[in-house]
Amino acid sequence: SSESGRDATTARPTYSAQSPPQSVDEAKSTPSTQAEKLRAEAARIRLEAEKRIVELTLEKIDKLNKKLEAMKKKDTVNKKDQKEVEEELQRLKSQLVTDEKGVVQAVKSSEPSKGKTSEIDLDVSESKDAVKATPLRPTLSPEELERRVKLFEDAPEFLRILVARIAGFTVDDNTPGSVDRLNAKDIVRKLHDDAVDYDSIFSEGAVQSSLESAGSELEKARASIERAYNKSKNFDDGDVPEFSDEQIKAKLEELNVVPQFLKDFTASQGCNETDLAKMLLEEEFREGEAKKDAKKQGFFSLFGGSNDEGDVGRDGERMDKEGSGSFSRLFSGDDEKEETPADKAQSDLSFMVESLYPKSTRKEEETPDKRQVDTFVNDIVAPTRAFVPSGNPISVPGGWVIRGKNECSSGAELIEKLDKKISNDSRLNGKISFFLLKDPFPNPEEQMLDPSNWPEVIFVAGPDVCRDPAPILRTAISGLGIATAWYGSIYPFLANSKLFDRATEAMELSDAGMQVDLSWLSDMSIPLFLSFMGVQVIHDVAHRVVAGSRNIDVTIPTLVPSILSGITNSITSLRSSPKNKQDLLDFAVAGPLAGMIGSIALLAVGLVLTTSADASAYQSFPGLPLLLLRQSSLGGGLIDIFLGNGVLNVPMSAEGTQALASALIPLHPFAVAGYFSLIVNALSMIPVGRTDGGRVAMALFGRSGSQAATFVALSAMFVVGLSTSDLLLFYFAFAVFFQNELEVPCRNEVDDVDLSRLPVAGLAWFLMLLTIIPM
Repeated sequence: SSESGRDATTARPTYSAQSPPQSVDEAKSTPSTQAEKLRAEAARIRLEAEKRIVELTLEKIDKLNKKLEAMKKKDTVNKKDQKEVEEELQRLKSQLVTDEKGVVQAVKSSEPSKGKTSEIDLDVSESKDAVKATPLRPTLSPEELERRVKLFEDAPEFLRILVARIAGFTVDDNTPGSVDRLNAKDIVRKLHDDAVDYDSIFSEGAVQSSLESAGSELEKARASIERAYNKSKNFDDGDVPEFSDEQIKAKLEELNVVPQFLKDFTASQGCNETDLAKMLLEEEFREGEAKKDAKKQGFFSLFGGSNDEGDVGRDGERMDKEGSGSFSRLFSGDDEKEETPADKAQSDLSFMVESLYPKSTRKEEETPDKRQVDTFVNDIVAPTRAFVPSGNPISVPGGWVIRGKNECSSGAELIEKLDKKISNDSRLNGKISFFLLKDPFPNPEEQMLDPSNWPEVIFVAGPDVCRDPAPILRTAISGLGIATAWYGSIYPFLANSKLFDRATEAMELSDAGMQVDLSWLSDMSIPLFLSFMGVQVIHDVAHRVVAGSRNIDVTIPTLVPSILSGITNSITSLRSSPKNKQDLLDFAVAGPLAGMIGSIALLAVGLVLTTSADASAYQSFPGLPLLLLRQSSLGGGLIDIFLGNGVLNVPMSAEGTQALASALIPLHPFAVAGYFSLIVNALSMIPVGRTDGGRVAMALFGRSGSQAATFVALSAMFVVGLSTSDLLLFYFAFAVFFQNELEVPCRNEVDDVDLSRLPVAGLAWFLMLLTIIPM
């Protein structure tokens, strides 16, 4: 049946049973004898094609052998160039196999070779003499190939199934989307090759094909059309309305892109273009009605109850049931279709992608389509030979996963090669992004055999995987954060009983209708506010300096408000993916580490000023509760060292008393600002989600390790917060609701962080623990 294929754009005449002239002997032969002769003729054509492939391959091998010998004779040879020639030579030899008699043959692309592949020393000169010179087979230009591929992919699914079958490819039309798994370029090339063979046969007066085989293939095609348009979707013929002449005319215009040979084929089956247009309109109507019914299921569809099969993903795999929610997976009926191992692997991979990567990577409107990812694999990955795919791209939420082997010495080298290649391709440059990652869900059996060798994948996503900037919202949040920071600067002064009484008297004058002057309170709180915000500036400047040196685009920092500490955190989000995990670590650790060091310095200066102040100045200092100062071992320890006399010690007999709860320690405004900024910067280093500490954990331990660290950190914060620290409990709520997702993927997540970064990260975490652990 493959010899009956047609060129995707050139119409071919239809031959009837009376077309080929028959001799007297042929007229007397039986149909079975004629079929045998026709099959033998088809086999001869195939052998001629394979012979030509072998000839061309041998010529290439001969040239490469001579080039390799010339390179080896040179005193100085580029090892990289020599390696490339040897790899290309090895690849060409692998395309040839030997049969049981030792005859060289070409590897067939449609099925695995049955011969044993061997690295043989080919006598090219003898082989070339043995092969009779034949004219070169016409080939398609890249532009013409791309045009025909587009025509094929834009055609309706049932037509693509017919074309694939005519080209000799196996398609299961009972599995929707199965034709999308085939390589469109292979189908188009096969049609072209069959057309060339077809013309060659008739130019030599040979017979086209067996009438019995053609009739069988036509019956299969007719059955395929009937199955494509008569699948049970709970619609009767009476449900389909009559279509207007305008609708049919519009559909006929759309059919102009359908290859002419397909129109001829459907016409031979008694289906003209008008009938075909009506069939397509009926299919569109039924699909629209199915979507309406799915929407009508409403709220109760969340709990299951639908027996319809799910939609088909971009790679042909079944997705979740339409209109079914999470509960339907738990309480599915016995009549539900049993999940195959392939479906389960697809589901597990999708689940892991959703759990390991943030929602911003799953922007459906930017997700690459099948055509784009095939172009990436065939025109970007394959020519560089930097990554060898082991299978077809797998559709996952937000993009595609390409499994295979990294042939480069490092992930950085692979990213560099692919970036250089894609920068010159206008079809993909700026339209997709790709990342080299650890396989989110590798094959468990293969992983058990080699646990240390975690497989790598390329994840292809849309051009932007970062969170939306939302500048208006971020500005509003920062404004509120500045307001709470100002409130946090005034509150410690009002904790001083003398200053509180003075403010109360002023408010009483206001009640009597007199003018109130509280400017003195604002003047006293300004040094505290400015010094506190100054440390946050140090934090954000450190982030920005490192981001600039690593070519990481970041947002303006967002100050998250807090009624306990002035601000909860200063968030600097990524607007581009870091190059690798080491760059992510450098960026993440810079802010909190600089902030904590600055806070310790500010606290020390404030404590020195506290101890050196005279009595009158000491009485106007802001005060902090004793219990609040004991919530930080580092901050409280410094206060205890500078002030001396065990100022923060609490006798066991005083624990839980009202006197202890109301006890205040007067401190210089710089000391108060240093204490609060130390806590704020330390909280940001807790390894949770996409906080700075979470980014460091992800860079060091990977995504799965970072999730484990997040669970431990949140659990510890919740337990300690309930017992001794309101600050930790407040930050626990903030992290759970706003920072629980992991960071966006780095371009290269397979290369490990340099060991020199470990002491820096260790120091930052050590200061964090000393700060947040209570005394």
